Amino acid sequence: MVSSSSSTQHRGASDISLFWKAFVAYAFRVKNIQSAGGNRQHDEEELIRSLSVLDLIMMGVGGSIGAGIFVLTGIAAREAGPAIIISFGLAAAACILNALCYAEMSSRFAVSGSAYLYTILAFGEFPALLVGINLLFDYHVGAATISRSMSVYFVKMLNGWHVQIPSEFGEYEVNSAVNVSVLAPFFLCVFTIILVRGVKESKWTNLVLTSLKIFIVLLVVIGGASKVEASNWTPLAPKGASSIFSATSTVFFSYIGFDVVANAAEEARNPSRDLPIAIVSSLGICALLYCLVSLILTGLVPYQDISESAPLSDALSTAKLAWGQQMINIGATVGLGTTLLTGMYAQSRLYLSITRDGLLPQILGHVSGTLRVPVFAQIWCGIIAALLATPFDVEALSKFLSIGIMLAYSLVCWSILSFRSAHNRPALGWIGCYSLLALCMSISIRLQFPFYVSVILVAATLFTWIPIFRFPFDAAVPERSGGGGMIAQSSQTTYRCPFVPLIPLLGLGSNIFMAVQLHWEAWVRLGVVSLLVLCLYIYRAWSVRATAMHGSGSGDTYVYDKLNFSVVENDGKGSASSSSNNNNNGLGGGGGGEINPTDGGVHLDIGGIIPELRGGVHLDIG
Repeated sequence: MVSSSSSTQHRGASDISLFWKAFVAYAFRVKNIQSAGGNRQHDEEELIRSLSVLDLIMMGVGGSIGAGIFVLTGIAAREAGPAIIISFGLAAAACILNALCYAEMSSRFAVSGSAYLYTILAFGEFPALLVGINLLFDYHVGAATISRSMSVYFVKMLNGWHVQIPSEFGEYEVNSAVNVSVLAPFFLCVFTIILVRGVKESKWTNLVLTSLKIFIVLLVVIGGASKVEASNWTPLAPKGASSIFSATSTVFFSYIGFDVVANAAEEARNPSRDLPIAIVSSLGICALLYCLVSLILTGLVPYQDISESAPLSDALSTAKLAWGQQMINIGATVGLGTTLLTGMYAQSRLYLSITRDGLLPQILGHVSGTLRVPVFAQIWCGIIAALLATPFDVEALSKFLSIGIMLAYSLVCWSILSFRSAHNRPALGWIGCYSLLALCMSISIRLQFPFYVSVILVAATLFTWIPIFRFPFDAAVPERSGGGGMIAQSSQTTYRCPFVPLIPLLGLGSNIFMAVQLHWEAWVRLGVVSLLVLCLYIYRAWSVRATAMHGSGSGDTYVYDKLNFSVVENDGKGSASSSSNNNNNGLGGGGGGEINPTDGGVHLDIGGIIPELRGGVHLDIG
């Protein structure tokens, strides 16, 4: 009985131990840089490099400036007064920190995936999938919301041209739960067809629409400039400096379009040169347009009289510019159209990248041999958005948005620090302390804790910079030459973010601060998605444990395939035979695993997968 009890306890301990090893190996396996382009067997499976630097810049501008430039400016101006131009400038400065990090990472790793790709290369599957799923959530709900808003403005635009269309085509409220839109799925279908037709059609559509949008914005600025009253600009900050920073957090999310440019890396003609130029240039153009519109708006009308629902159109009407209302309707319709087009484009490329790693059904990663686009992923994006937009008013879901993009921005900053420090664990540990203290500091400011508490947290956050700056951050990213999608570019030909680690640290801190300003529902959503992904990995790891412990062929052997070994029942005396499995699909962090039979158990060498376990671990699975 004692022997049986001891054996049961020993087996239970081995059971948990093997589960933990399988979970760590599965959840935090780092993708090989040499295989980051995916497992494409034929040239027909690759996207085509046809996007010039102008195409990429217009994608960034199209993805950032929508109807918000005609509405958000008014909301922020009521909050900060004429100093709203300073708020837009500060928000742009905060975003440029992230843009510089994106510029280096997209320049080095020139394939689709954006923040998901950089995270899986630096930290492994679990954090990468968290980023990917949250980004997809933002993209799907965002597409549904934009398509409904576009429908409303489209009806107004046609009515302005005396083409009478019932407003119910834009939105028709059936009851408190159902609010049907007929035009929203129509627009989603049209843009899906354009995107499926190929990147050439997509880029020309975006180029025309974005150019028209910029023209309308400049027309409004030039037309309004003649009616400006300089007296409306004084005092500059009537509500004090605090209102400027409050408005900065409001307008920060109007610049979040350059992630679309990073997702186009695999289709850029010269990614190492064009992507950094496009990311920074698109951000600069957006900042200039936002500042110009804000300047004109606050000059036309005293800030306290600005309408929150239709600020620009009302201001132009007050200035006796009758054409203003229709220009706003056209500009908003076109602006929302480009945002919808570029957002749906980025969605499909993100699906493509995740699918290449075997984390989603392979059909979503199929690239058409003739069209050279991920057709099924693109259609899937249109279907999901249409299902959300047609029967429901998804505007209520907007409070759940933006937490995904803030998580992505933060992990891009983390990724560049990880690569530049050659994945130095002590350095990353201090960066983790900095992130945690920055989060606490931001919460204290948001919840208006006593002043001395915030001061202490600010001091503690800045103190972590002392040890961080003692580490070197000049490591080069390993390169790969040859085919397969130009994955890792030479450090001599790629853009390098200046002032590392200062720029990424400032970007990381600003991202955390802005994320804390979001609705609490967004954080709940982040927690729920994280929990679901964690449960998925726990389930898969437990299935692998069952396969190894009981020697059955059932269960999930995915981890074992990626670790390059398999366990085979031998003579029942605690030994095992091993067989090599070289099909690792590019996962595993640079090496395979090996099982060596020993007395009383198995020696499992997975140092190539988990650096902390280099030299092997001894598992008694007899």
